[in-house]
Amino acid sequence: MELLKKIRNTPVSALMTKNVITVTGNKLVSDAIALMKEHKITSVVVLPRNEDDTFGIVTERDVLGKVIDPGEDVSIDPWNTPVFQIMTKPVISVNPEMRVKYALRLMQKFKIRRLLVVDGDRLAGMISETDVLKAVHELPTTQGVAL
Repeated sequence: MELLKKIRNTPVSALMTKNVITVTGNKLVSDAIALMKEHKITSVVVLPRNEDDTFGIVTERDVLGKVIDPGEDVSIDPWNTPVFQIMTKPVISVNPEMRVKYALRLMQKFKIRRLLVVDGDRLAGMISETDVLKAVHELPTTQGVAL
């Protein structure tokens, strides 16, 4: 249990993914899908257009719910639709020093699976539920039972 407490109190910067794949908002949805497939990831970050803008994100859920099956009367062509039309924005972001337990609470509160980690106005990385689960999985086991 002490090791779990240690993970909960770890800064998100220790567990986050640092090399985040990004796109600009004018790229096509099909480009975002191709990047997700190529890098075996479930989201891409949309870069701000200028210093007054904020980050956005396109996830598999966005593509499935807004493009693949958006409803009976809606039709979106991924080969002719720019990312900015389906992205989620603004996104919830955290400071690199925030402890993992607070990041997890934000994810639960807003029913999301990942948070951007932003240091000032610079994208430092992304922390996801999967990142935290990987850290837990890597903990040593006791008497054949994982903690």
